[in-house]
Amino acid sequence: MTDLLLQLPSWMIARVTGLVAYYLLFAGMFLGILYGAPTLKGPWKARVYRWHTRSQGAGMIFVLAHILILVIDAYSPFNWSDLLIPFSTPEHPIAYGIGSISFYLSLIVLLTSDFRLLMPKKLWITLHMLSYPVFFLALLHGIYSGTDTQTPAIFIGYLASAGILILVTFYRAAVETRVAAKKAAM
Repeated sequence: MTDLLLQLPSWMIARVTGLVAYYLLFAGMFLGILYGAPTLKGPWKARVYRWHTRSQGAGMIFVLAHILILVIDAYSPFNWSDLLIPFSTPEHPIAYGIGSISFYLSLIVLLTSDFRLLMPKKLWITLHMLSYPVFFLALLHGIYSGTDTQTPAIFIGYLASAGILILVTFYRAAVETRVAAKKAAM
């Protein structure tokens, strides 16, 4: 079994799992922001929530696969401490370190989401807002340590995903402000 694993194109798999994890994180955040918009109601709200949680869960699976593949990769081998202790790699410590920080913050967001009913709402919202630093740290990790960043489609994908999240965040804030103003006027 070990021989089979060592013969896989692990560097390619590590790159793909990293990109898939990033885009699942993007999808989960996009859907989470839409889910919280006061204009989304009924069965659509339930569907968006299901896909939000599925995207985030699948994204974590791909992050874990990304980490595991990097440990067994022969092309650019990492050891566990390189991946789990932020800023400890001898090469590109900041680029890899922010990936580790993003991973740990995403674990906090996912685990506290499972226990949100057991904690004060303000605390849960504060912890859930860590999703923004998670996303932007993952983006920086991808840009600065991803070997595919020089590919125009990958770089444009990074910029487009960040731009879309910023736009949908402003959209939601505008909608919430408008709804709050209507309630205050009543």
